[in-house]
Amino acid sequence: MTNLDIIVNYVDADVNYVTTPADYISMDLDNDYIIWTEGDAVIKDKMTGKPTSDQLNTAATLIDPDLPKTVTLCLLMDDSGFGGFYTRQVIGMGLNKRYVFGFSFDGATASEPVLEAWDDSDHDSSDNNVLGAGTPDDSMLKAVCTTNALPGASWVGSDIAGANTLELNAGNGALSAPGSGLTTELYANVKIVIPAAYATPAVETFVLTCRYTWS
Repeated sequence: MTNLDIIVNYVDADVNYVTTPADYISMDLDNDYIIWTEGDAVIKDKMTGKPTSDQLNTAATLIDPDLPKTVTLCLLMDDSGFGGFYTRQVIGMGLNKRYVFGFSFDGATASEPVLEAWDDSDHDSSDNNVLGAGTPDDSMLKAVCTTNALPGASWVGSDIAGANTLELNAGNGALSAPGSGLTTELYANVKIVIPAAYATPAVETFVLTCRYTWS
């Protein structure tokens, strides 16, 4: 079996995991989660405690009537040894940064790992507004593979939702087994861009999945 560790940069998105692992948090997929928000005095980096729905609504991104709006802030709700939830800002989200979201594999894969987005863990629908309201090509969730290079100053990314996925090894296929005691890291940057004058305000949850096979 090949294991996957999903890692998030919260210090310096110019350095990779192999060089500086202390800059990354390994997500606990049973308890940790990610929030995209405009943020305010309550919903912010280094917030202690789990936010309420009312607090999240108050800090929600406002739709721009004239221009697309990129959601400003990405927070990891981290439950790894602080006696409760503690937010960490995901550094470099949406910017021209390479080492933001990481995927660390301890063995070979039989398929190229891909990043997917779904309404929930059933992985059979993408009806949320943020995922295109049933039309994956209209997804507000944009992702770009940064495994081999920076995304560029004005990166647009791919619409990921439903059948629209992002290849994390830059289209180079399955992963070979790393050397003894080593891992293989793939990277992506992910952002949410709300279309101008979007007609349906919503606070939604969705699932990001890294899918791969092994033999």
